[in-house]
Amino acid sequence: MIKGMMILADGFEDTEAIATRDVLERTHQIQVDLVSLTSRKEVRSSHNVFVLLHKTLMEVNEKDYDFVVLPGGKEGMENLKKDEKVRSLLLHFFKEGKLVSAICASPSILGELGILKGKKYTCFPGFQSKDGDYLNIAAVKDENVITGHSMAYSIDFGMEIIRYYLGEDGVRKILPGTNG
Repeated sequence: MIKGMMILADGFEDTEAIATRDVLERTHQIQVDLVSLTSRKEVRSSHNVFVLLHKTLMEVNEKDYDFVVLPGGKEGMENLKKDEKVRSLLLHFFKEGKLVSAICASPSILGELGILKGKKYTCFPGFQSKDGDYLNIAAVKDENVITGHSMAYSIDFGMEIIRYYLGEDGVRKILPGTNG
């Protein structure tokens, strides 16, 4: 089983978190733990929906995970960005060659950490990094970094993560359940 963690902070964007996790879990080969930035296992989305999470960041052993996902939402991104453990975890995963993924405003965190340097990426307009090569498309994979443009492309973002691990066959297998 491929195992990822999605780190959520108060103000995360609802669709970017839930739709991405939903698509990944539909493979039955990828498991995504929802991880709270704080000591609380309940977080508030950008639209005031409260979500109960699996673990807190303090309970996580990073060795148990193959990848990390950061949803966007401006407030959620700001909360993630200022947390030193998140920053350290992202750099560690990146340097170890593990997949680092972020959507909407959150690729800006990767940019600040130098992870996007020389890489193609996408994000919500206004959150571009000076170091990377911005593409105005749904989702971008460049080596062990996957970025998504915005909430409207959450499924595409999730599919790109599936493609990274399971190839086109993995994507094809879940399409009937997503397209009807």
